[in-house]
Amino acid sequence: MQAHASPHDDREKTVATEDLFFSTTDRRGVIEQCNCVFVRISGYSRDELAGKPHNIVRHPDMPGGAFRWIWDRLAAGRSAGAYVKNRAKDGSAYWVFAVLSPVPSGYLSVRMAPRGPLFDVVRQVYAEAVAAEREAVRTRGTGRRDAAGLGLAAIETALGRHGFASLDAFALDALPAEVSARRHLVTTAFARPAHGVIGEVLGGAGALDELLGGLVDRLTAYQNLCDRLAATSSTVLDITERLAGSVAAAQHASELVADSAPTLANVARVMAAPMGDAGAALSRLGARLGRLRTDVAELRFRISLARVYNDMVAAFAAEVIDNAAPPDSLHAVPLLCHAAQAGFLEMSEQVRRVNEELRQSADLVAEAGELLETFRRFLGQWRNLVFRSRSDSSLRDELATIDAEITASWDWMDMLRSLGREYRSAVIPFDAGLLGAHLDKMRGALGTSAPLSTG
Repeated sequence: MQAHASPHDDREKTVATEDLFFSTTDRRGVIEQCNCVFVRISGYSRDELAGKPHNIVRHPDMPGGAFRWIWDRLAAGRSAGAYVKNRAKDGSAYWVFAVLSPVPSGYLSVRMAPRGPLFDVVRQVYAEAVAAEREAVRTRGTGRRDAAGLGLAAIETALGRHGFASLDAFALDALPAEVSARRHLVTTAFARPAHGVIGEVLGGAGALDELLGGLVDRLTAYQNLCDRLAATSSTVLDITERLAGSVAAAQHASELVADSAPTLANVARVMAAPMGDAGAALSRLGARLGRLRTDVAELRFRISLARVYNDMVAAFAAEVIDNAAPPDSLHAVPLLCHAAQAGFLEMSEQVRRVNEELRQSADLVAEAGELLETFRRFLGQWRNLVFRSRSDSSLRDELATIDAEITASWDWMDMLRSLGREYRSAVIPFDAGLLGAHLDKMRGALGTSAPLSTG
């Protein structure tokens, strides 16, 4: 069942930043639970939503390719985060950023107002994808599934022009940006005065948010460190490749004075080996940094996802405190805790991998530094031999080229070593047990017979 068209189809309403939608569906996408925000903004009653396919609020301007990507991830047991344009019962449109995760009984979704910097990008991208899908249907009679495949390809092509390799890569950036854009409002919900069961739920959610926030801050710093190291290592690799040209220049210069200074050629030949090995180490560092940045981005996505589910727990408690929702709405909290805890287990392995990547990156920086230092010693020896053999004047042009490249390399090498030391000390502390204990506290509070209390 789809939303009915109305004369207001061109009207778009804005979702408040503090609003969080909640719903669960079965494996077929049929709605089982929903919160008061979903009811209020969609314009449907709970009875009208319950038992209906979630596409009751699907807007015709949403590309099928975006939903195909979401369903493919969910079917693979992975969470998804995407911008979605919905249509209310009166035909008006509203945008949300939706996060969805598999749970034992089906799928869980929390949606928030889009406030991040990538929202404008996605509106343009979706418009291109919808046009591609409609054109395929109109001109070639393409079926809905195949049209969705074309739409997904169009989305990823358009995102490529904005620097994203795929929709997966886009989602890894979009969710943390959206979570960051609304943090001050969530903190207010955690700080509400409450006692009893609600007090315990809010207390656990607040403590968990503080821990997750610290991890996000650290990962953001590491992402910046990754970017700095990647830029610096790229520059050093470029300089190293130019220095390899200097080695060739030194070998050529040695041949010019081979009769008067035969040992120059031997030293020039020997110093080529550490230079080549340093270049190889820096090339490996570039590939490793690419993997590390992907792992850090995926870890930020998972932590941001857990924060959204934790925010939803706090929102449920706040709704009860404000008498905007009945106390039994807190029955959704254990499912949110389950979704968060499943993410913690995956995070634990990712943290281990990121920490290992940090250590190995630092090792590669140190290896490249030692090899370049070896090259530098050979080069110094070669320059001394040039001086002692009185070949300076004969090799003036060659020496000018070599000395210019050498001078450019040392400052960058020092910067690279400094970043390598930062990498060696950069370790992400992660205690899945401590995070899980806060979830257990919230679940335990709701499992007791203690009465709910808000004051």
